[in-house]
Amino acid sequence: MCDCTDHKEIPAYDAAAIETKWIEAWDRDNVFAVDTDPNKPKKYVLEMFPYPSGDLHMGHARNYTIGDAMARQARMRGFDVLHPIGFDAFGLPAENAAIKHNTQAGAWTYKNMDQALATMKRMGFSYDMDRLVKTCSPDYYRWGQWIFEKMWERGLVYRKKSPVNWCPTCKTVLANEQVTEGKCWRCGSEPEKRDLEQWYFKITDYAQELLDDLEKLPGWPERVKQMQANWIGRSEGAEVDFTLCDADGEPICGDEGKITVFTTRADTLFGCTFFLLAPEYEGLHDLVAGTEYEHDVMAIVEGAKKISAVERAQGTLEKHGAFTGRYVVNPVSGAKVPVWVADYVVADYGTGAVMAVPCGDQRDFEFARKYDLPIVPIILMDDELAALEESGESIDTYHAETVDWDCAHAAEGTLVQSGKYTGMRGGKHSEGEAAIVADLEAAGTGRRKVEFRLRDWLISRQRYWGNPIPAIHCEHCGIVPVPEDQLPVMLPDNLDLGAGETLAECAEFYETTCPVCGRPARRETDTMDTFTCSSWYYLRYCDPHNEELPFSKDAADRWMPVDNYIGGIEHAILHLLYSRFFTKALRDMGMLDVDEPFTNPLCQGMVKDENGETMSKSKGNVVPPSSVIEPYGADTMRLAILFIAPPEKDFDWDPDAVAGANRFLKRAWRIVWTLANAADASAKVDKGALSPVAMKLYRERHRTIAKCTEDFDRQQFNTAISAIMELVNAASAYINAGEELDGALSQLVATDIVSVMAPICPFWADELWHAALGHDSYAYTASWPEFDLAETVEDEVEIAVQVLGKMRAHAMVPTNATTEQMQEAAVAVAGKWLEGKQIVKAICVPGKLVNLVVK
Repeated sequence: MCDCTDHKEIPAYDAAAIETKWIEAWDRDNVFAVDTDPNKPKKYVLEMFPYPSGDLHMGHARNYTIGDAMARQARMRGFDVLHPIGFDAFGLPAENAAIKHNTQAGAWTYKNMDQALATMKRMGFSYDMDRLVKTCSPDYYRWGQWIFEKMWERGLVYRKKSPVNWCPTCKTVLANEQVTEGKCWRCGSEPEKRDLEQWYFKITDYAQELLDDLEKLPGWPERVKQMQANWIGRSEGAEVDFTLCDADGEPICGDEGKITVFTTRADTLFGCTFFLLAPEYEGLHDLVAGTEYEHDVMAIVEGAKKISAVERAQGTLEKHGAFTGRYVVNPVSGAKVPVWVADYVVADYGTGAVMAVPCGDQRDFEFARKYDLPIVPIILMDDELAALEESGESIDTYHAETVDWDCAHAAEGTLVQSGKYTGMRGGKHSEGEAAIVADLEAAGTGRRKVEFRLRDWLISRQRYWGNPIPAIHCEHCGIVPVPEDQLPVMLPDNLDLGAGETLAECAEFYETTCPVCGRPARRETDTMDTFTCSSWYYLRYCDPHNEELPFSKDAADRWMPVDNYIGGIEHAILHLLYSRFFTKALRDMGMLDVDEPFTNPLCQGMVKDENGETMSKSKGNVVPPSSVIEPYGADTMRLAILFIAPPEKDFDWDPDAVAGANRFLKRAWRIVWTLANAADASAKVDKGALSPVAMKLYRERHRTIAKCTEDFDRQQFNTAISAIMELVNAASAYINAGEELDGALSQLVATDIVSVMAPICPFWADELWHAALGHDSYAYTASWPEFDLAETVEDEVEIAVQVLGKMRAHAMVPTNATTEQMQEAAVAVAGKWLEGKQIVKAICVPGKLVNLVVK
């Protein structure tokens, strides 16, 4: 019997007609609305929302298909599923596009959002559109302003003047996290350093908790947790006070005469042969003003503005410095140490001052070599110490004023040339370090300190298309918040962006009155970093129509945390860290109970072109979803995306794989129809009445459901699809065996094939669910098939039969056959290889083989 027993009974698979039909039906019946059934366990499935820069690309398609398959299967598993979507709609691209096309940023953004929503609908994504969030909408950004003010009340918002990263192309400041490899993360330009008054979120108040709570996230990828831990960068050490002096050793009195450094290696203080200040160090200019050193020092300051803080801290670039003409006194040795300014020292770690120990730090070593500064060894590694002792020299008499090394040495070993600490063990948390810090504390010149690499979050942006900062500047009252009942501070929609008009030039926007004294005042014209919008949107989804609060605590406690969160690895630090900070801050305001926002983030891989290159519009190698949907249908695209590779892996786009996916869909379509035509929905499977080939299909059915269930839980959709293909193959073999099809088994297997395919190919599944299987409901609302692993066990297994170790035949034996049964079956098939021979013994491996030893 062929796959298609009666071609007249099996309609052609018309993807375009089927998908159009079910889009309309799902819309009509509002199928994807959240149940909000408190008796069901919840499942919050979320993909990172897109920026509406145009239509969706294949990377979006992969991201959303992964999440949609998760959400649909969870719904079938009996979960109350929250699966929303929205748009991260503020930002520079919209503003720049508006300037280029002589339009308004809002008009451009809303047009793109409409296009993206149409594509999402065409791809069959099961979003509850009643919960749609657009961050550029006043009913959303109002609450972003509200959260800002609540953080301000709690001391988590402040304003200060400091050197910042200024992008000359984007014409705005960048947080340190937004400078990648020395370039602006948006446009690729090299940022400059500028001193500006800016707004900050005090994320450092949560630095330790953000670090500690990474241990509470077993579902997070280890590489993401490590990236966050490195960015937070906790260092245990000590603050050490150096006294500033002139060339004659005369100390400069008062607080301005003290420079404090942070070090994790106080044990190396005797190796400090010069002292470094960052170009941004406060008071640097006062040190050199009017001196012969001013010109050279200021040249370093200006040059450093052209290099990002990240590149400078990495220390891989050529280092530049200048002597200030000043010295500091080493607090443990009393030595006078020259003070230099160096461009590889950054102001936003520690104090902006560094005790340089060139014998143990490669950057200091290179700087010392370039400027002919001393490199005094103060630690001997174990092999060096052994060599010293073999020579008969004592560590107490060891003396070396410089080294002939090619690079700095690892600073772990025994201290030498270190006064009374000579002979102690040196290193982090070592005996020598503890002794020196204790003496510094006793002398009042040092103290224990924990330092973090993490800096406070700079949120000020000097562009138009963002959430306005709700603050008012009054000459009499200072800076005050906008009253809550006056939120949101609305963006004007009539700026002439093409002429370069900004909020700072829009009198209609900035002219206001002080809410405290009623006098004329100026509204803040900076907008917030768009990452503030994406740091809490997942909470608004829980309660999107709340007009009293950003979200209710009951709603947040019902849905949070997000169970499955899908997005790119590029957001591992910025977005995920900021969202964790927002969640903890809002928790401390009593707005929700969870400590962490996301339980199981999945960083999906990239979709590359056929040559393995990253897709981009500039390269012209982008594959739009429409290029697959139009010839094959959305289900084929979804199937191909999930089957080509595991979700966390990159893959090269393969048109042959797409065509193969379409062939499989058509084949499975015919097989389901064939089974459905023979099905008896009123009967139950009678295993005793099944033929061997039917029994094989029955077992394969249980095995497939078990495998798919496990693989969905592991988010390994490609192997789940492989298992479905095996079930389809088994069904095909059963159909083609030529025997009469069992009605109950046909009904069961046809239903199960459709059910396990429904999260992956929902249009295809619903058409078969209705047309072939006769259901009035949707496959989306049906139950996930049940399975019994005991039913996958074969009654018989095939074993190998060997004679004197050589393969001679195969035999079928009961699955739990005894050794006697195995030997009897082996003898029965060994035949001619036993003629005239006597069996000495039989070596039996249960379920595997029998080796007959004869003589």
